[in-house]
Amino acid sequence: MTDLQIRLLRHALIIALGGSYLICSTFLILMFIPPFTFFGWFFLPIAVGCSVVGAYCIAWLAYLYFAQTDREFNVPFNPKRIIKVNYAVFQLLWNSIFYLPLLAEYGYLRFFVLRKKLRRIIKEDIYYGSQTNTNRLDVYIPDTAKLQQQFSDKATHPVIVFIYGGAWSSGDKIIYSLLALQLRHLGYVVVVPNYTLYPKGKIDLIISDIKRSLVWTKRYINKFGGDPNKIHLMGHSAGAHLAALVTVRDAIIKSRTSSNPATREFTNLEDIDPDLELPKIHGLMLLSGVFDISRHFIWESNRGVEEVSAMARVMGDTQENFALNSPTTLIENALKSKNINFDKLKSLMPAKILFIHGNKDKVVPLESTLRFNGMLNELNIKDLRLRIPAEMGHDDPVTGFMYLYSPFKNNYTFQLLYELADFMSC
Repeated sequence: MTDLQIRLLRHALIIALGGSYLICSTFLILMFIPPFTFFGWFFLPIAVGCSVVGAYCIAWLAYLYFAQTDREFNVPFNPKRIIKVNYAVFQLLWNSIFYLPLLAEYGYLRFFVLRKKLRRIIKEDIYYGSQTNTNRLDVYIPDTAKLQQQFSDKATHPVIVFIYGGAWSSGDKIIYSLLALQLRHLGYVVVVPNYTLYPKGKIDLIISDIKRSLVWTKRYINKFGGDPNKIHLMGHSAGAHLAALVTVRDAIIKSRTSSNPATREFTNLEDIDPDLELPKIHGLMLLSGVFDISRHFIWESNRGVEEVSAMARVMGDTQENFALNSPTTLIENALKSKNINFDKLKSLMPAKILFIHGNKDKVVPLESTLRFNGMLNELNIKDLRLRIPAEMGHDDPVTGFMYLYSPFKNNYTFQLLYELADFMSC
C-alpha cells in the first residue's frame, strides 16, 4: 500500500474505533435502564460485536503506526494475535497513568523550586558530535561542584551517563529530567544524551551516538565539575542493552589477538567510529535490560508484539545480527574463543557492575539479566552485584529514581537510592 492509502486507512480505523465504542457503551448503559433492561438479550450481541470491531481497530492501528517500516504491508487477522496486541496496548496505557504524578512533580520543580536556578544547574542541548545533527545532550551539575570549583580546579564528582529506554524507537532526554535532578541532588554530575531512534537509524548509528556521547563526556566533563576518570554508565531497558553492548563490543574488539578472528562469531564484529577511543567505563548500572536479542525476540513473539516492536528491524533482522548485538552471546562466544586475550578482556571491562531487575517484569523477563550476570561471573568481575527486588515491574527501577519532592514515593525509591549510593561509593 502507498503512504497515502495507509494514512487514509488509519483515519478510517480511528473513526471506526470511536464509533464502535460509542455504540457499545450506549447499549451497555441502556441495558441497566428500564424498560430497555427487558431487551438486554438483544443489546448484548450488539455490544459484543462492537467490542470485537474495536479490538481489531486497535490492533490494526498499532500495526499501521509501528509495523510497516522495513516490512511488507501486513495487519493481523488471527483473533489470538488481536487479543495479545490489545493486551500489550492497554498495558502500556495503564503504566502511563503512573507517570502523571511525575509530570506534576516536574512542573512543581521547574516553576516553583528551581526557577531561575535551573539555568545554572542544567546545561541543555549541547552538541556532542552525533552524525544526526539534532541529537544533543544535557548536563546536570550539583551545587557542590560549583562550590568546589571556587577553591580548586580539581574535579572530584563521579559522573553518571544515563541512556534511556524506549524499545530503540522512542524516548527523549527531557522525559528523564526528574531522574537526572535526583542524581544531581545526590552529588553526581549527570549526562543525558539523545540518540538516533528507529526508523531514522539502526543499531550501528545508535552505537555511534552512545560512543560519541561518552567520548564527549571524557573530554569536557571536567568543565562541569565531573571526574573524567570516574564515568559510570546507567541504562534502563533498551538503554541498558545499549550501555552493555557498547562496553562489551569495545572490550572484545580490543582483546582480539589478530585482526582476522579465527572464530566465526567475531568475523563481522567491527569497531564503529574507530578513530574515536571509547573511554574506560568505571561502572555499569543496568536496569531491566535486554541482553540477548534472539531470546527476547522469542519472548516478544510469545507476547504477540514482535511485528509491532522495532527491535528485530533495528538489530538487522537476522540471527547472525541478533548474536552480534547481544551482550550475553558476545561474552559467551568470547569465553569459548581461542582468539581472545582474556586478561586484556577483563581489564577492559568495568571493574564494577550492578544489575537491578524485578521479578514481576512482564516486558523483559528476569532471565535476561540472570543469564548475562552468569556470563559476566565467569569473567571474575571485581564487583558484580545482582539485585532482584520483589514485586518490582519493568518501569519501577527508573521511576523509583524520579521522585524527589513528591509525597507519592515509589515503593522502591529508598531501596534504589541505597543501592546506588553503596555502588557509587566503592
